Amino acid sequence: MSFEELLVIHASPTLANMKPASLVCLNELEGKVCSISELEARGLSFFSIVNRKGCRLVLVYRKEKLEMALQNVLSQEILRHFGYSGTLKEMLEHLSTRFLSEQCPHEVGIFLGYPPEDVQAFIQNNGKNAVSSDFWKIYFNVEQAEITLRKWKKCRKKYIECFLGGTDITRLCVTA
Repeated sequence: MSFEELLVIHASPTLANMKPASLVCLNELEGKVCSISELEARGLSFFSIVNRKGCRLVLVYRKEKLEMALQNVLSQEILRHFGYSGTLKEMLEHLSTRFLSEQCPHEVGIFLGYPPEDVQAFIQNNGKNAVSSDFWKIYFNVEQAEITLRKWKKCRKKYIECFLGGTDITRLCVTA
């Protein structure tokens, strides 16, 4: 699968500027790879989190949107608990370190734009007792979560259709 296909499948809401970040696992890539600089010019950033078992886990993110998500008071409290502080770059580096010591650190949900209340409840409940589960385990505000999920799924479906129809990935990447 090509880099572009992986981005469309796993990061459409981030490409569309609806979500602060997405995780993409890059295995052996085939086919044409677009110029990263073209996507960066449209407001996307890339941070390699960890290489594990032939998979390079990359955070695809919108810098301003991610910084806003990290400024939430509860998000900051959760992240401080796990040793995060400093600039966005320092926080991303710490996230990378956390992925080395944990299989998948639960606070990554903050970076991915999940509601901090749900991330906190997930951590406190060891992933159990959720009211609903989809992109994330939902504990609170189910109606709002379902609205967000529908938007993200609709976006992914539309982006896949457009991409398969020949639309170039750079045209699918909304300029921030």
